[in-house]
Amino acid sequence: MNHLLWAARYVAVVLVVGIPLAIPIIIFRQDLDVLANVDDTTTVESVERRQYRQLVYYLFAWFETCWLGFWASDVIGLGLPYVFRFVARYVNPAHQRYWRVFRVLHRPITIIGLVVTAYISFTFLINGNELLVVNFKENEDTFGWDDAIEDVLEQCTLWGAFYLVEKLMIVYITVHYHYRSNLTRIEHSKEMQNTLMTLYDASVYLYPVGSGQFDDEDVIIRNATGAEHGEHRVRATSYLSRLGIDTYGMTHFFGNFMTAGAPTRSHWLRPASTYAVVERALANPKSAAALAKRIWMSLVVVGNESLRAEDIAEVLGPFRREEAHNLFMVLDENESGDIQLDEMIWTVVEAGRVRHAIFQNMHDMDHCINTFDWVALAMLAAVMVFFILVLYVPTIKTIQQTASLIIVGLSFAVGRTFNHFLTGCVFVFFDHPFDIGDRVEVFNMAATHSVSLIVKRQSLLYTVFRRIDNFSDIQIANERLAQKRIENVTRSGFNRQSVTMMIDFRTTFKDLMALRKELEDFLKHPDNKRDYQPGLGFSIVNVHELNRMELKCAFNHKGNWSVEPLRTARSMKFMCKLVSAIRRIQIGNPPPIGDERRPNYTVMMSNGEQERKMGWKGGDEDGENGVVDKAKAEGKPVDAVFDIAGAQHDGREQERTKAEFQEAERMARQAAREEAELAAEEQAIVGLTKVPPVPAKNKAKQEAVSSGVEVSHLIATSSTGLRQKSNSGAENMFHR
Repeated sequence: MNHLLWAARYVAVVLVVGIPLAIPIIIFRQDLDVLANVDDTTTVESVERRQYRQLVYYLFAWFETCWLGFWASDVIGLGLPYVFRFVARYVNPAHQRYWRVFRVLHRPITIIGLVVTAYISFTFLINGNELLVVNFKENEDTFGWDDAIEDVLEQCTLWGAFYLVEKLMIVYITVHYHYRSNLTRIEHSKEMQNTLMTLYDASVYLYPVGSGQFDDEDVIIRNATGAEHGEHRVRATSYLSRLGIDTYGMTHFFGNFMTAGAPTRSHWLRPASTYAVVERALANPKSAAALAKRIWMSLVVVGNESLRAEDIAEVLGPFRREEAHNLFMVLDENESGDIQLDEMIWTVVEAGRVRHAIFQNMHDMDHCINTFDWVALAMLAAVMVFFILVLYVPTIKTIQQTASLIIVGLSFAVGRTFNHFLTGCVFVFFDHPFDIGDRVEVFNMAATHSVSLIVKRQSLLYTVFRRIDNFSDIQIANERLAQKRIENVTRSGFNRQSVTMMIDFRTTFKDLMALRKELEDFLKHPDNKRDYQPGLGFSIVNVHELNRMELKCAFNHKGNWSVEPLRTARSMKFMCKLVSAIRRIQIGNPPPIGDERRPNYTVMMSNGEQERKMGWKGGDEDGENGVVDKAKAEGKPVDAVFDIAGAQHDGREQERTKAEFQEAERMARQAAREEAELAAEEQAIVGLTKVPPVPAKNKAKQEAVSSGVEVSHLIATSSTGLRQKSNSGAENMFHR
């Protein structure tokens, strides 16, 4: 029915103008038949009268032809996309998706059809018509008004062809750019939104809105701005509700009325539909966190601290297990096998941020493309007007040489700006190193130090970034960026971090193997599988002067470095573990000259003392022969001397035993102190590398406080699910 009404309006527009244009044609055609029967061509007045009537007749015929040609071209422009889609369905289905390109070319096809029809019809009906002698009084070489119109139409036809080519180029740039930049992100965003819609429906089925379990979250989710309404804030809907007018109900009623005959219920005019609720929730990090918490806690069984694919399958039912697995794979971006509450919140909030970045990127890029389109059209129009003026305005011909010199001079003046514009077009549309929201590392060509930036806004001439180190905005011309080396971190997937350190050359391979094993165990630990991939790169990359070794440790993050808090926390966690392992294994640094491991002695003495020390030879005074010789020399009994020596030896043994006992006690106290320090160090590492949680709302139930209270602190680590299993062992299932 709608198509019939549209066709009726279309035909009515054609007839409203076409019929008045056809009336003069019919009238003057009858007059021409009468004049043809009279055949009075003897006088100039009769010939002029007949030529005048013929001219009016053919002019209105030309107007009618142009009008019908315009609408015929419009019909071709409207129907060509659908014809292409129908043909491509059987010829090459892979090209079927390009049918929308022809919809964009509707206006150029209509314009080129109009100017071509006008030019050809004017040539045949007026300028080249042998029955119509427009300027029969003029000489054959006279440039008449019909010749001028024909030349203008010829120029317009050429301009229309260039206009069509320019639009084809714009369409190619648009499709090529959006396909490269936004296709993957848009598809992933749609998958994420469909997943959240399905899981939110299941969550509402298990715990309806207003049931009491998620009152705080429902208030935030149902608010479009993601903020809680205070008592001081009164919206227009509150006044209408006091009058007994339910705005949501009225809008929902019209939505049901408009889509009553549709096979599937649309989300149009349905502010309470799942699509609208999820769409509003993703628009703000606070409401996105509330949505993630509601879904997670309603699907996870009581006592469990992570969401698994089996939990989703239990809720959706046995006939939707494959769908449940696909939904879980969309949420489990790190491929950990289970999802904790903080990961769920990070994932949903990041999905909302990416969705906003896609919209912002499309807006900026459409602005850039429209700017380039208007500049190209202005150049085409200027060239066309210039040639028409040169051909038909005598004054322009006289100053043509002067105008050419002025144009050449202006080209040198604006050449830098024009080059800046062209470089920006190539950089934005074809090089395309980043999108809005991407994190990039910008280097000079020969430099190793980079600046970490986030793309904030992009134009044809410049790009606005936000620095990560100090959060200040920086604007760089695209011409300068084209000369930089840009590393796109967001597009790189999982990122790899390397740590290089210098260690003592005398470090044993046993200690190196112990360090490697401890780091590998750390990466493979179940608590760290969400942060790192299990592989570790561990190698000695260089040996410097045989007194120090260069050791390199490389590991992969799970996820991307585009989220700076996650990157910092994961990097800090690994570095703390590396420092702890080095301290435990006691791997030392390369000792400098003068260190106790590399002593350097300097002795100052005279020449006589040096000769005396070099010529002196010590004897064995402490041995048995020395004692006998010493006793004989002093004239003392040898036995008495040995008794005295034995007593002295026993005293030294007792002192040595006492000293060893004291040393053992000191070592035990030191070991206990080191163990206590190690335990305190482990607690400090946990506190240093952990995202700060919010306090628990109810310590007995270990439920986290609502995410609407403080999203930046996320949730308490001890949060568990709320879903209960029935006594019969069957779970509550949501059937869609």
